[in-house]
Parts: sequence; structure tokens; C-alpha cells
Amino acid sequence: MKRKAIVLLLSLLASSVTAAASSNVYLGKYPIVPVEINGNKLQESTPSFSVNGTTVVPLQTIAEQLGAFVMKDEESGKTTVVKPNINMIVAASIDEKRQRNYTIESPFMIVSKGSKASFDIFVDVDNAPKSDSLVFKLVIRNPSGAEEYVSYPQSYSTVRNGTAFLYTHNVKEMQFKEAGDYKVQMIMKLGNSGDYQVVGENIIHSR
Repeated sequence: MKRKAIVLLLSLLASSVTAAASSNVYLGKYPIVPVEINGNKLQESTPSFSVNGTTVVPLQTIAEQLGAFVMKDEESGKTTVVKPNINMIVAASIDEKRQRNYTIESPFMIVSKGSKASFDIFVDVDNAPKSDSLVFKLVIRNPSGAEEYVSYPQSYSTVRNGTAFLYTHNVKEMQFKEAGDYKVQMIMKLGNSGDYQVVGENIIHSR
């Protein structure tokens, strides 16, 4: 289960997280500070605030923004954060010669605006959260942010099969109508309830 909690921001997140120096708004006696992740403002129900120069943020919110899962053990009270490692390749063709032996042909990142392309997506997943039903799918968002393509959801038991797996998916004749970056995203959720969150992303540039 997930539980919202407030924890001190770990230094390992510092490279992708920034906070304003001060604010005129306070949470009790502590100044509220806006936080950005990779240039995007953190959307949070509980505001971030500063304590003696240290920024305190909601664990649930920032973990999900960074593609991690927050899980709560009700018996021990322990909260665990799990960040899946995702390596994603987009290529003209990906063939499985033998079991788990893949050949990747012509990886690409650039297409012509208005063209159609068929391509394969190869995803290498490691350190996935343990779940009887880890549900995932691939989404391609156009430069306007709308869903251009969504794959059928897949369910995988990392409890029975381990937390590392490979996944390939073929996209047929997708048209790149706009110029700009198309985001190829893997999204996941634990079980059939809850919301999907982005755990990995690649880019196809249309020009």
C-alpha cells in the first residue's frame, strides 16, 4: 500500500530537483518553497517547505515524479521507495533469434514530419517493484502532449518471475503529423487499482 509521508529530500535527487530560496507564504512557522523537477513545477497537495536551509517535500509526490513507487508495510510500518531501472530503444526492427537473444536493427530517433513509420520498442527493466500483478503499457505522446498511441496493458508477476525482465512491442504505421518531440513512455502501476506513472521515456524527433 502507499502512504503519503513527508521526508527530507535526499542529496541523490539534487541533480534533478531545485527549490526557490525563499517564500512569503508559510506552513506554520516554516516558509513554503516551490520545487521544480527537470524544469517542471512539482504538483503537490502538501506544500514543500524549508527547515534550517533544508527543503522538505512529500515523499509520495516526488517519488512518483521521478518514476519510483512508494510502498508501505502495515505490519512493520516500514516505507520503501523502489525506482525501476528502464533502458528503452526504438529501432526499425528487433528480432529474437533465440530466447532472450535479440538483434536490434537501425535504432533511430528522427523522422520526417508527415511520414508514417513502423518500428519496434525494446525495453529492458530491472529493479521493478515486487508485485503479484505489475501492470504496464507503452504510450506515445505527440508534441502537444496528447496520446498518439497506447499499447494493450500487460501484467507480470515480479514475485514469481523476478524483478528484471525484457519486453518488446511493435508499432505499425504510425503517422508523425506534428513537428517536435514524440515521447515514448513506459507506464506502470501496482495491481489493477491506482494510477499509472511514467517509469521510463525515450524521444522520437519529428522535423
